[in-house]
Amino acid sequence: MGAESVKVIKVVRSSSAAKAESGAAPLSDNITEIREKAREFLLSALNMLAPEAEGIGVDVVVGEKTTQYIVSCPKEAIGRVIGQRGATIMSLRQVLGAIMGAAGARAVIEIPYYPAEK
Repeated sequence: MGAESVKVIKVVRSSSAAKAESGAAPLSDNITEIREKAREFLLSALNMLAPEAEGIGVDVVVGEKTTQYIVSCPKEAIGRVIGQRGATIMSLRQVLGAIMGAAGARAVIEIPYYPAEK
């Protein structure tokens, strides 16, 4: 049996001081304004995706560092919001996540669930 090389990986739990040193973005001073602009962006994108649908809205639930954007839309428009294989909603989540990440916060987009009719 030949000599084997062993790679040692050290796992360290991060503290808030370590996060600050690592470059994690602190929560922006104008986070309320950024959250509202992100909500307006999401609502505008949804209205462009399904312009014929009435009743599209976005509610905001604010946590300490996480903001939930709860989408309300009619059943007829949910296919356009989700997109083929979820591509549209995943893209919106990625863009909104980048916007909020730059401000030091997280963003979660929730969409309504309509069970299939049998």
